[in-house]
Amino acid sequence: MQTAHHRRLVLNKFRRYPRVRVPTPFTCSLARLESKGWFRKSCEDVGVVYDLSLRGVRVSTEASIKPGDQVSLALRLPKQAAPAEIAVATVCWTKDQIYGLAFRKLSQTALSRLNKYMAIMTMAKA
Repeated sequence: MQTAHHRRLVLNKFRRYPRVRVPTPFTCSLARLESKGWFRKSCEDVGVVYDLSLRGVRVSTEASIKPGDQVSLALRLPKQAAPAEIAVATVCWTKDQIYGLAFRKLSQTALSRLNKYMAIMTMAKA
């Protein structure tokens, strides 16, 4: 009989961009991307990251977002001086204030920061 952990490891091998479960959840800030009117100001919310890949993230937040919305993110990766800035991410799914976000537009610097964090986390699990 397979355990849940074993099933996750097998599924992760077949992912295009393997994900890592974050051992100590870290914070991020996110803001909805929408047209700004005269009186509309950008609202920033806080979230907690639980797992991460080079192309997406699972985050818990009280932000009022729904599937299809686009947001910008600042991921405060542990042991890195500056956050990884994701210019555009799309909300793909939601369940009880947990959201799956797919990265659509990120800088080379953000990708480098994510790669560094993923490499550290992968080595720590080995």
